[in-house]
Amino acid sequence: MKKYLFAAFLALVLTASPADGQEKYLQFPVSHVTVFRQGAQLSGELTLNLQAGTMDYVAGGLSPYIDPNSIQVRGEGDFIITGVSHRNNYLENPSESETISDLRGKIKALELKIEDEETTMGILKEKEVFLKSNYDIVTNKSAITPDQLRALMDIYSANIESVRTAVLKKQRIIKEYSEEKDKLEKQLSGTLDKSRMPTGEIVVSVTSGKPVMGRLRLSYMVNNAGWRPSYDIRVDDITDPAVIVYKAGVWQNSGIDWKDVKISLSNSEPMTAGALPPLNPWFIDFYAPPVMLRGLSGKAAGINISKRESAPVAYDDIVTLEESAPMPVTINESNISFSFDVNLPKTIVSGGKAETVELQRLTVPATYSYAATPKLATTAYLMGYITDWEKYNLLPGESNIYFSNTFTGKGFINTLELSDTLPVSLGADNNITVKRERRTGYTSQKLIGANRVVTMSFLLSVRNNKSKAVNVRLRDQVPLSQNSSITVEAVELTGGKHDIVTGVITWDLVLQPRETKEIILTYSVRYPKNQKVVLE
Repeated sequence: MKKYLFAAFLALVLTASPADGQEKYLQFPVSHVTVFRQGAQLSGELTLNLQAGTMDYVAGGLSPYIDPNSIQVRGEGDFIITGVSHRNNYLENPSESETISDLRGKIKALELKIEDEETTMGILKEKEVFLKSNYDIVTNKSAITPDQLRALMDIYSANIESVRTAVLKKQRIIKEYSEEKDKLEKQLSGTLDKSRMPTGEIVVSVTSGKPVMGRLRLSYMVNNAGWRPSYDIRVDDITDPAVIVYKAGVWQNSGIDWKDVKISLSNSEPMTAGALPPLNPWFIDFYAPPVMLRGLSGKAAGINISKRESAPVAYDDIVTLEESAPMPVTINESNISFSFDVNLPKTIVSGGKAETVELQRLTVPATYSYAATPKLATTAYLMGYITDWEKYNLLPGESNIYFSNTFTGKGFINTLELSDTLPVSLGADNNITVKRERRTGYTSQKLIGANRVVTMSFLLSVRNNKSKAVNVRLRDQVPLSQNSSITVEAVELTGGKHDIVTGVITWDLVLQPRETKEIILTYSVRYPKNQKVVLE
């Protein structure tokens, strides 16, 4: 009976695959990353040398922030994927070992240098003690002559000064080494904290009936990554088109570095809901105004009043070499999104610091004119109006403005506005001056029955000090009434266009060289005389 049981057990062992129930660890190389406005999808592949039977392949070295619902695994080859699972490994973090080893090596080298300097300093101090002891012995002898004493003093002074100077230098060197060592130890402590983070792992169970070669393609999502668009807008002269340098600030804090990977930047947002939101019932009721606290001002009232002006920074001294070529980028568009595919491998380290990638360098048609709001500023601003901007896949983002190689300020490109032109401020021009003065002889207050009528009149003047004609759009406003007891009437606008919805009045002027034009703006406000209305 025992013979038959042993034979059956031996047959079972010989027929079972040696791979059954085993795990094989494979470091997962990230080869492509699709970065969304918020979140990123990391992709790569593993080559398998399968034996007959079942094997669990562990793709390791992944981000600890994997979204398990986003894991995708595809197999290529004559095998079957029987299961996919996700876990975190708290025992090792191979992606950080090289950094930690490098820091430990630098600290060890500094410790050896400090040890060498301390040894040398110890020898110098022993020499100092030797000189002092011999000096005391000789000077205590009664048979020493004055000449011998002077010679001894000279020898002692020269040697003791040399020794103490050398000791001081060694102490300074040891201090520098110690400070550098402290910095490295703090950096190592922070890196060790990071290295204690787990690494993500994806376990793929694979079954094959025979030895074959195969490939696994894996991808997963992380939330703590993204990119932000920004722009450099450059105009050399108002007769030239505008140049838009489209850039992206790519950041990631996934816990692993993306080393030499292909990057695609997508405008889609996979982390948001993909379903049409429901339209719930809309209930309304009488409005009860909130109770307002009086007497607050400044920061206590949530108001931050600040103004910062800086002189333009000129870049005329920069050597005028040929402009560097932008990074090759391919644009792919689908029905609901588009992406920029960077054709050169990039390295984006984990840590949250943004890496700037240039996506496009566009030369776009633009028209230019001046705009002024004398109620708010006494200078005119050169405005550029970019047309056909919607075909360049621009997204809302901050912009740096340059005019004639001079940085003129920062702006914001708001592509969410439904307009066929994109306005861009190119900075103030001091050669065009504007002024707004109250016409005191035409400003008055009158009581008419139960009402008070206040008439406000202003003289707006614009002067072109340039040597060529310019177009200037002048803007001002009349107040808007929010109460049926308050009536506003535009008395004199000097041909301005009045938008009754916003209260804004515009004048499109053409000024010849050294020409000044004047505009009269007069309006009246009627309200009950027992009430108060603040004007200006």
